[in-house]
Amino acid sequence: MFVLLWVAVYVIMFVDIYIDWASVSFLYLGFSYVYNENDTVLAYCIIAAFAFILPVSIRKYSDFFCWMLYLSIFIPSILIVARQGYTSFDASWLMVSVAASFFLVVYIPKMIHFKSYSLIRQVSVTKFFFFFLAFYLAAIAFYVATYREMMSFSGMSEIYDQRARFGSAQTSTLALYLTGWLSNAMNPYLLAIGLFDRTRRWAIALGLVGQILVFMAFAGKMMLVILIVTFGFYFFVLNKGRIATSRLAFGFVALTFSALAILIATNYQPVGPAMDAVALIYMRTLGIQGAMTGVYADAFSVNPLTYWSHANIINMIIDYPYKAPLGYVAGAHLVGGNGFNANANFWATDGVAAYGLAGVVVMGVVLGLLLSLANKVVTPDRLPFAATVSIPFIMSLGNSSLFTSLITGGGLIMVMMIAYGVPQPQAPRKQGVAYREHAISSRLSR
Repeated sequence: MFVLLWVAVYVIMFVDIYIDWASVSFLYLGFSYVYNENDTVLAYCIIAAFAFILPVSIRKYSDFFCWMLYLSIFIPSILIVARQGYTSFDASWLMVSVAASFFLVVYIPKMIHFKSYSLIRQVSVTKFFFFFLAFYLAAIAFYVATYREMMSFSGMSEIYDQRARFGSAQTSTLALYLTGWLSNAMNPYLLAIGLFDRTRRWAIALGLVGQILVFMAFAGKMMLVILIVTFGFYFFVLNKGRIATSRLAFGFVALTFSALAILIATNYQPVGPAMDAVALIYMRTLGIQGAMTGVYADAFSVNPLTYWSHANIINMIIDYPYKAPLGYVAGAHLVGGNGFNANANFWATDGVAAYGLAGVVVMGVVLGLLLSLANKVVTPDRLPFAATVSIPFIMSLGNSSLFTSLITGGGLIMVMMIAYGVPQPQAPRKQGVAYREHAISSRLSR
């Protein structure tokens, strides 16, 4: 009942902020508001249905992933698409397609089971962590050497200027890949190592420094949000080694309430730091994920579909129909010009832009199968650690293609870390007891 309560409160506050502030201040970004009773009722029914369908007790990795997807991307998409008022497509059918896709994401891991991944036991945790740390330090050194002349700790008003400098820098492909690998996978992994293994608390400081260094180069606001969400998840959502669903839902309530409180205090006219805070919490973390679903449906109702050729491997077989990346194509349709990159969630990029409404459903099958595989890598004892590490990856799905998140966003590296690099949770601090002994004793007990 608490889970249902927090979902309802989250939806109410999200809609209030959208109608009274976002649709007024950010109409040009797709936050339009046209009331349609049928679409609104359908949106509430879909959200309520999944609140009952999703498992209250999180026992598998797919359960956690689906709850995070539901709260961070699915609910914003359904709520905003119902209110945007686009006439180029049927909003009801788009919502039904997203709901069908999400249903497949939820139920395919329950129906399809793969054999356990036997290679997990062939690499010791100690050996993996040693090689990871060596690679990480080399990667940080290379990254700093590449961007040292342009690195600065940008304020909110300077972020886009810093991002422009980063985009215009002539650097190697490896340096660009490292931006995603470090911020979405490697730094969060170090934070999780330090949180779960008391003998490695220094890893927290190393992960924080690494994340700040990447922020100083790329100036991505989500890089700082990742730090807050990771610590918040560990200290609040995890309860006695288990993921508390009610606390997870309440976390999104608290996040939305903080934005609503600022708006109420400023009479829905925030400026300066208040505006930065609300924009970061509501617009960047939650709202833009939902708005871009409708924006992409509108854009690619008149522009050619990609048939997944926006993915690097597939474009070797199918010609990509545009000269600019997918985000710039949607951005040009939305605001004009060619300088706005309208990043969007995987349902919009890999679904709508690739193959229309049918593509949305196809991506449900793809993600559902990937989660079935993930359930075999993430055994119950690995679940709290795996959930903590994978939060940035799930958040990246709200702003990028699934294929991009796996490769350039560090998703595949994250899988390797979860498969081979999980420490013994909450290892007790004992004089003279090394990390290696904890890992060995954990494997022998299993």
